[in-house]
Amino acid sequence: MNRITPLKLILLTPIFILLSHYLAVFPHEYAHSFTAWLLGHKTNPLAILYGGTSWSNLLLLSHIDENVNYDLIFSQGQNFHAALIAFAGPGIANGLLFILSFLLLKSKSIKEKPYTYYFLFWFNLMNLGNFYDYVPIRTFATHGDIAHLVKGLNISPWYVYIIFGYLVAFLIWQFFTKTMPAMFSTLDINTTAFKASLMIVSVCILFGFFGKSGLSNNYGELLSITSLLAIPGIIITLWPTRKWANRS
Repeated sequence: MNRITPLKLILLTPIFILLSHYLAVFPHEYAHSFTAWLLGHKTNPLAILYGGTSWSNLLLLSHIDENVNYDLIFSQGQNFHAALIAFAGPGIANGLLFILSFLLLKSKSIKEKPYTYYFLFWFNLMNLGNFYDYVPIRTFATHGDIAHLVKGLNISPWYVYIIFGYLVAFLIWQFFTKTMPAMFSTLDINTTAFKASLMIVSVCILFGFFGKSGLSNNYGELLSITSLLAIPGIIITLWPTRKWANRS
């Protein structure tokens, strides 16, 4: 039986959350940087801004940046290059990592390795969060990746919001109604207390940590506030005593 003891579960969860966050963010930023380098807009693809040694950055990577000069790229008339570089972070890096972790979570051999499986669960969530904090949260921002994408493609952000919004909504639904119940079943997590705790942590990470991204740097507050206010209702809806929440 694949099982992680309650004590190990408590100890491993914050470690796996932080580690999976790191492994989702660094590929995201490097994807921007390497794409810019491949297109001739950077001389060193490893030259990203690591954000300093503050606790917020060391723990959450809150100040890390791709270090790409989009203004210069646009001034050169390379609008499509700018759009591709902007898309590379969430669309290529996190997109591929989300698909990879999703497929591995379904692998029989991985399911027989409970610690690897549990880490991949959080890694899947972190890459999903890197979709959600762009679409819908920062879709209408006047700067940042989505702003560069829509400017580079000369399209309205509404196209991104509607097309990718449906996709992100589906992936979130799939995570909480399929991936999470499957994790409970695979790791033999049976108590309501542990199920509820892990569900609440997941909801707070996705709709709280990633959802609040619009509150900083003038990205737009309304969607972030909506995300934060939705957390209690989402927790009630996903409460593990509900029959549908126990399907795997």
